[in-house]
Amino acid sequence: MRAPVRERSALRAPSRKLSLSLAIPALLLPALAIGADAQAPTPKVSYYHEVRPILQANCQGCHQPAKSKGGYVMTDFKKLLAGGDSEGAAIVPKHSEKSSLLKMITPQDGEVRMPKGKTPLLDFEVATLKAWIEQGAEDDTPADARKHYDTEHPPIYSRPPVVTSLDFSPDGKLLAVAGFHEVLVYENENDGAKLAARLIGLSERVQALRF
Repeated sequence: MRAPVRERSALRAPSRKLSLSLAIPALLLPALAIGADAQAPTPKVSYYHEVRPILQANCQGCHQPAKSKGGYVMTDFKKLLAGGDSEGAAIVPKHSEKSSLLKMITPQDGEVRMPKGKTPLLDFEVATLKAWIEQGAEDDTPADARKHYDTEHPPIYSRPPVVTSLDFSPDGKLLAVAGFHEVLVYENENDGAKLAARLIGLSERVQALRF
């Protein structure tokens, strides 16, 4: 009576192996789906939030209307793309290999041409600029942030500005006062103070002044 039992157990073994072999590929399907999602497109690089701060911190000090070295102005978007007196177009949308700006900030034989005399840009900063150019070098500056101040378009005050800092020159003849997008310089005279200069810049608020 025991023999038939052994025969039935022997017949069941292949069916168990078959069910296991069918289950293994099913378990792999989620992993394959995850692998496909890992190849998602590169996020869009923002000029206003990512590229502009890099240029402000490293380049615009020497390339602005008041100090345009090489005839290159980087504070105006159209002029930023155009480039300076030499080197050709600074930024060619979708063509980083033709963009002279990228060539000047990318190390060649361990050296970089720009920013001149300063610490080179970090690798991720260069990569950010390159990705932005390859994606089309679009200007996504918000409409309400496009207002520009310079010597021809100085700030107009509707109320007194917040004075965050001031300083006298060593000889006591000049007083510098922080304003909105500018530093106002006054001359000390016998009959009072006279406005001598308005040093207009990019920063909305100047935190510290010193002669």
